[in-house]
Amino acid sequence: MKDTRFLKEPYIKEVLNFIPKKRKIFEIGAGYGNFTFELAKISERVRAFEINGELFEISAKRLSGINNVILIKGDAFNYSPEEDEVVFSDLPFSKSREFLFWLAKNYVYEIYAIVQSEFYEKLVSNPGSKNYTGVSVIFNILFYTKKLLEIPSNAYIPPPRVHSLLFTAKRIKNCTFNEESLNAIIKFMSKRNETSKLFMQKKKFQLTPEEVLKEIGLQAC
Repeated sequence: MKDTRFLKEPYIKEVLNFIPKKRKIFEIGAGYGNFTFELAKISERVRAFEINGELFEISAKRLSGINNVILIKGDAFNYSPEEDEVVFSDLPFSKSREFLFWLAKNYVYEIYAIVQSEFYEKLVSNPGSKNYTGVSVIFNILFYTKKLLEIPSNAYIPPPRVHSLLFTAKRIKNCTFNEESLNAIIKFMSKRNETSKLFMQKKKFQLTPEEVLKEIGLQAC
């Protein structure tokens, strides 16, 4: 099975301290059901998705009889959250970009997610910084974010090679992007050291997110 790492119990409890109580949760990747089981204790309802058939069966047995959990076998990225659902995920590292695109294409208003620290730095990087990429442009247009908790690699079994962190984000722009637009932003920023055509005194990596959209010809939110 791929992406079968899981967070140790003390860290799960620490993460849960930051999750809002009595809310509806949209969980991406139930895995073994470890987070789902605990989220059910503090949430109005948990709608959890698991695409891996073997993991789905494991989590289904563990979560059987918990009335406020809806476990769905399938890819969460093929679904849209309800407006009042809080998105939660201990995200597999391989799904980082897919996660970002899903957020941008859907009206997701509140997020609590564990991601690779390096990916988070790209999400929140500002114009002119070394980590400022198309990922940064997309996320900074749509979300305000805050880092909540550092998670060392030895917090997982088996331990990955990288550190992770929990962050929260709230939507600041009530708009979405389609796949074509998202790919255009990523492609434009892939040559970050080129000089801008509209803003001649700037390199691409120095452009604000709004300037990037203008140069590509996309309508700003």
